[in-house]
Amino acid sequence: MDDVLSYEIIIREGDYEDGDRFEARVRELPNLLAYAKTYEDAYLEIQDLIAVTAESCAEDGKAMPKPLATGESIIC
Repeated sequence: MDDVLSYEIIIREGDYEDGDRFEARVRELPNLLAYAKTYEDAYLEIQDLIAVTAESCAEDGKAMPKPLATGESIIC
């Protein structure tokens, strides 16, 4: 999917389960969450989840929400 980088990804650092330190979310897809030990892994994981969600929507004949942002990541 070409639009993966167009979605606004928000990555927060904190103490999460299993020793994960970073939580990644997508503003336009609030049900998607990814947890990882590093910022980079959280970023890659959420990108994969966006792509999988887009494929699933296409297979089901549903429209994927349009990106609202300019495709930047925010770390909190």
